[in-house]
Amino acid sequence: MRYSRIRRARNQRRYISLVIMIFLILGGIYFFTAGTMGKYISGFIAPILKSKEETDQLDQKEPYDDDMELTLPDSNGQDDSQAANNQEENASKTTETVKVQAMNFFGIQMGAFNSKENAQAVGDQLKAKGGAGYILNDQYSRVIAMMFLSQNDAATVIQQLRNNSIEAQMYELKCPGVEMEITATGPKIEGIKSIFSLIQEKFGDIENTIKDLDNDKITTEIAINRLNEINDEITSKIEMLNQYSATQEGNKVLSGLKNFLTDQADNLDQIIQGNMSDKVAISSKIKYTYIDMIVKYKEYMEQITTV
Repeated sequence: MRYSRIRRARNQRRYISLVIMIFLILGGIYFFTAGTMGKYISGFIAPILKSKEETDQLDQKEPYDDDMELTLPDSNGQDDSQAANNQEENASKTTETVKVQAMNFFGIQMGAFNSKENAQAVGDQLKAKGGAGYILNDQYSRVIAMMFLSQNDAATVIQQLRNNSIEAQMYELKCPGVEMEITATGPKIEGIKSIFSLIQEKFGDIENTIKDLDNDKITTEIAINRLNEINDEITSKIEMLNQYSATQEGNKVLSGLKNFLTDQADNLDQIIQGNMSDKVAISSKIKYTYIDMIVKYKEYMEQITTV
């Protein structure tokens, strides 16, 4: 009996030890597994949380602007406001016939030569005496001393020369007129009209300056000041044409008019920047520039009548 009780006691202790060992093993497995799974889950979730956190931070730094506006260009590269302005301008365009009057000038011809060299020699002599000495080439090389808007003025000068035994002839130069149909806004049409009016008006202003200077009614300084004012007016019209030509590329009327005015402004500027003390030289240069302006205007008008 005693042996049996001792044996049962030993068996009980073994069972208890086995159970404890099993619990310890299972506990170890549980904690190990839980730690590993925890790390795995943590490693899987953390990037998602981090990505979400970074996204939230980016959203805070660069929030979406509900008030942002986009301007879409049309097929011509213009934005909506420019296109609208052009549509309004096109809607306000009108077609008008612009008439530019023909002009006749009457020159004092001092000789007509077959030889350009002979013509140039006479021209140089005229310049030294205050004449233009302008060589006008057609079938002859014509030496022109001066030109006038009035035939009577030219006839008076020729008679004075003949009274002094100097032979001279009258040479008539005709600048054609033109009628142009212009389709544009009202202000632009008026602008083009004003340019042609200015040109014809300045012919008279330059001629009067020459007369006043030769008759000692004004000084060379006053004559230069007048030319400077004329040059400023011409320059303002060139700027106007620059704006018109921006949308009229290849237009022979506008481009030719701009080139003509630019050349005349350059010629006047050369006189303005020159020596004002020599009255004879200044008078000669103004006359030469005046005649050149007339000849170039005639050429321009002939060109646009064939456009």
